[in-house]
Amino acid sequence: MYIELHTSSAFSFLDGASMPAALIDRAAALGYPAVALLDRDGVYGAPQFYRAAKAAGIKAIVGAELTIGGSASASRGPSGAPPWMLPVLVESVEGYRNLCRLITRAKLKAPKGESFLQLEDFQGHTTGLIAIVGRAALEAERHGVGGLVTQLVQQFGRGSIWIELQRHFRRDEQSVMASLMDLAAAFRLPVMASNGVRFASPESRPLYDVLTCIRHKTTLAAAGRLLTRNAERFLKPPERMARLFADVPQAIAGT
Repeated sequence: MYIELHTSSAFSFLDGASMPAALIDRAAALGYPAVALLDRDGVYGAPQFYRAAKAAGIKAIVGAELTIGGSASASRGPSGAPPWMLPVLVESVEGYRNLCRLITRAKLKAPKGESFLQLEDFQGHTTGLIAIVGRAALEAERHGVGGLVTQLVQQFGRGSIWIELQRHFRRDEQSVMASLMDLAAAFRLPVMASNGVRFASPESRPLYDVLTCIRHKTTLAAAGRLLTRNAERFLKPPERMARLFADVPQAIAGT
């Protein structure tokens, strides 16, 4: 059965449009036995998420999207390259401790209200954490071909890395998925599907667009391609995700 392992709530601060309880309500209505919350650079929504999940009889999985290379609000990091996001999932109490240590380190390094890490900051703090990597692994101009996956294997170990596949009906998705599948095969890594959820239901897409404009300090009229291209990043029924990845059943099984 499909499990959604990559959702973000309004506690991602302008990069998520639904409260944790709304995500759990939606998950319960769709019959999910478990769901994961990965908010941006923090675990602020985890208490509400856990309480709502416990009341609904759903297993709550916690993690975070960590900004790497520069602050979340900056267009360029200290190295001159734009920042990117590394999603991580917690699989144990020690993993939660390590995630909190990493978030604390990220906050201490950055200006007030911002957060960023370098990959070397993970050294010694990856036990109990699972890294999931998607499009960022294909940015050869930044990391070299396969360079990011090599670094993650060194930091997390091969058994704690998954290649993430997403489908939002974008024109370039098939080529991206093919490249990610090739990368997974080359490094002997498992693949998993996710929807990179930013809102509980499609009706919340306009709110997410408004929040995106606030984040980028622009208007709806001027935002252009800063806005999400469609309303596909909502919590979808498990059977719909299974159909979406029918040609890659191992990605559904991986969740």
